[in-house]
Amino acid sequence: MAVWSAHSVSIVARNGQRSFKVPKENNRFLCWPSANESQVLIDGNRALFAGAGTPRWIAHLRHQARGEAIRVASKYTSEYAASRMNANARVELERSQLILGGHQPELFHPGVWFKNFLLAKIGQQTGSTSLHVIIDHDTARSDSLRVPSSSDATSNGQSHRQYFQKSVPLPIRLDSQSRMSWHATRTRFSSSEAWQETKRQITESLASCGLEASILAERSRLLETCIRDCANFSDAFSRFRHLIELDNGICNLEVPLGQLCQEPAFGVFVHHCARNAEDLWLSYNECRTAYRERHGIRNPVQPVIELQRERHCIELPFWIYREGGETLVDRQRLWIARAGGESLILCNHANPDRRTITVELPLDESKLTSVWQDIGDSGVCIRPRALMTTMYLRCFLADLFVHGIGGGTYDELTDAIIARWLGIQQAPVYLTSSASLHLPLEDRSEDSVEEDWSENLRELQLIRSAPERYLDRSLEPCRRLFEEHAKLLSTIPQRGNKRPWHQQMVQIKHRIEDAIIAPKRLAFSNHERLLRERQQDKIRKSREYSFVLFEEQDVVARLSRLADEAMGPQI
Repeated sequence: MAVWSAHSVSIVARNGQRSFKVPKENNRFLCWPSANESQVLIDGNRALFAGAGTPRWIAHLRHQARGEAIRVASKYTSEYAASRMNANARVELERSQLILGGHQPELFHPGVWFKNFLLAKIGQQTGSTSLHVIIDHDTARSDSLRVPSSSDATSNGQSHRQYFQKSVPLPIRLDSQSRMSWHATRTRFSSSEAWQETKRQITESLASCGLEASILAERSRLLETCIRDCANFSDAFSRFRHLIELDNGICNLEVPLGQLCQEPAFGVFVHHCARNAEDLWLSYNECRTAYRERHGIRNPVQPVIELQRERHCIELPFWIYREGGETLVDRQRLWIARAGGESLILCNHANPDRRTITVELPLDESKLTSVWQDIGDSGVCIRPRALMTTMYLRCFLADLFVHGIGGGTYDELTDAIIARWLGIQQAPVYLTSSASLHLPLEDRSEDSVEEDWSENLRELQLIRSAPERYLDRSLEPCRRLFEEHAKLLSTIPQRGNKRPWHQQMVQIKHRIEDAIIAPKRLAFSNHERLLRERQQDKIRKSREYSFVLFEEQDVVARLSRLADEAMGPQI
């Protein structure tokens, strides 16, 4: 029987860190704060941005950015889903609240997909426009899928399935090509024959596990159409997923972040960051240092890399690169150097001799719109890094932002930067959500493998530390050995005269070891068996399998029910 419930979120009180732990059990979700408080959270965030404590330029830019986002998202979605769009996609901004979420355009697992179902449900129940932002400038690292497979095995005279995992490559780039950002990973390099081979491998692996239906198989024609009609895999994978959502009544708008970054509002945001580069650099690094000290982090690249400064140039938390033709999109750090007079220089290197991209922004914001348009038309892309991405989406677009586990954890740092650098009294609140859904793989274990494993570890520890407990005292030699060991323990000599006693104890220990060979072998045999069963359990119950490996009706029904549960009373 399926179990449906929320997972309580632990709070680490000693340092104030929110510790999000997604449940491992099947058909469970995490949502914090409770999604049924969404309207209260929305009202609080809207009041925050309308209040006297928020600088007026932020409120003004919010109005501009939100209008652009609705317009661009409606246009983008209408290009492929006009017949599926409902009234939610045509609500005027002045009448609507805006709920946002986002992720890279990969074929992610259902726990990530859950956010989109929750977005739609919050939008429906609060009368809001729900918008999923495609983070299309991240590097396309997800170029393979982990797929369960099985073969026949025999143990103790009984045959059963033996599970293992395969890594099936996705033909999204040529073998000779380096990984590029998602929006630069071109579909033209992907052949229909290669995708047929990928589908065949995945279908055969799933069939070996008794899984005959999957989204990949059922919707293969839709995927082929999306790949054929889109120039890059960011659009192709996102369109494929979104059309499945719309077919199942999950009605969110979609928009690539890259398109929002080409709009004037984002240009104003970048312009403000550049004009206040010194303060942003200082706030970012000092908040980062405080976060690292608070959580005892020593890895120099966690949670983010420190911003640098060289040759009178300051590094800003953005990427800059040029996209054009079939050339590699090579993301580099963005640097700023003030030019003489009335402009700012943005470039991809602090050393002037090594710069390959240089753009000039006017100090006068009124002249920015046309310049920003020209920059985009030239193929130069300026995109935010992780913290600045969520800062822009949360502070300038969303009335409520829905995070996943990773984003919900590191945005503790974003909150600090928002409060210090943007001058907002309190950072806007957000939801953190995820879920665990397992593929319906055959499970042979009747008892808890983890409980048996823990018991076995305790048994092995006792065999090492107190082997006398395993002597069979119904046998006269073992009983005498046990009594001899107990007597020796009761006569431990004073310090300085223990050597003879210790030698006797070592001899008795050796005799005990010889006398418990059978239970010792049994314990180690159980350990090896449980180790294999734990590995099998891990494969069967992984939450990391892509949503395309699930049967559509099953996974949609489960995620929809979890979203309903999340919007209901929390236990």
